[in-house]
Amino acid sequence: MQPRDIALVVIVGLALGLAALFALRKLGPADGSAAESYAHQADKAEALPELWPVPDFSYLDQHGKTVTPQALRGQVWVANFIFTQCRTVCPLLTSKLVQLQRLLAGVDVRFVSVSVDPAHDSPEVLRAYQDKWAPEETRWTLLSTDEKTLAATAAGFKIAAAQSDSGVDPIIHSAVFVLVDGRGVVRGAFSSEDRADFLALVKAAKKLAGQETKQAPALAVDGPSLYHQLSCAGCHERPDLAPPLGGRAGKRQELTNGQLAVFDDAYVTESILTPQVRMVRGYTLLMPAYDALLDEARLKALVDYVMAMPAPPEESAGAARVEADPVCHMKVRVTDSTPTTSFDGGTFFFCAEICREKFLTTPAAFVSSP
Repeated sequence: MQPRDIALVVIVGLALGLAALFALRKLGPADGSAAESYAHQADKAEALPELWPVPDFSYLDQHGKTVTPQALRGQVWVANFIFTQCRTVCPLLTSKLVQLQRLLAGVDVRFVSVSVDPAHDSPEVLRAYQDKWAPEETRWTLLSTDEKTLAATAAGFKIAAAQSDSGVDPIIHSAVFVLVDGRGVVRGAFSSEDRADFLALVKAAKKLAGQETKQAPALAVDGPSLYHQLSCAGCHERPDLAPPLGGRAGKRQELTNGQLAVFDDAYVTESILTPQVRMVRGYTLLMPAYDALLDEARLKALVDYVMAMPAPPEESAGAARVEADPVCHMKVRVTDSTPTTSFDGGTFFFCAEICREKFLTTPAAFVSSP
């Protein structure tokens, strides 16, 4: 096994021949029988059956502190699985986690993000990741895993995690939130992309914490604070993930369907509430909707702030450039920070360092002959 390989977790009922996008976006708990029993319950937040105990693990968090299930005893927590180099489902998962943190502000619930990329995601890398997304959130623990035990940990959570050359991401993993009670027992798995599931998770976490009637502190009412609290910069200040927002007011931009849209109040409002309707060409990451967090006044404040944002110092006027990663075949928006290398007179771009390093071991294997 190569040092950077992550062992394939064998999951009951999981067919690895599923289309990669389906696996990435829709895959829930990998135990098919368990998924059938509760994934579509109408009152998921009320039932909360005792499903299975969390597996034993011992990992360092982003501060270098050892974290175990025993250390989390007595606390309700929500777990998800990510890796920091991910350019598809993980930014979506993390932005949803930030939303969850806001919706559960003042509620005694912790949040645990487990890395599925132990070769890269050290405690220092995870600390930097938190600093980008939610630096003030003291309830968030990010765990740096290891090659030997990651497979068992993922299997114990009934989560799929495997390296892939599917064309979506170098690592495919389940995009769910797992709710754990104070005794270390899993009480539900909730889709990160299903609105009903997401809202059910909010209600279920409050119920387990015994704080169903506790009202979360209100979000800020001014645009700059909302932009910060919602971690908009986590994606929009990374041009490889999402289009920059500064200096766009009144300008036209090409959409994925080839049509043009004017960057005005109506477009920004629509993008915040229903971002899947009109996506900018060259970007494949689907932004989450924020309708569950923003009332009319706060929505207007955020829109006004975005419309007034100044252009970045060095704005590129060129069209978006998208290349295919020769290893995993994922479409990559090329920026100055995109991993790249040259071989046999050609230049190649990669979604992450994990693919670049795999390419460098045997580049000829990934380059098609003319």
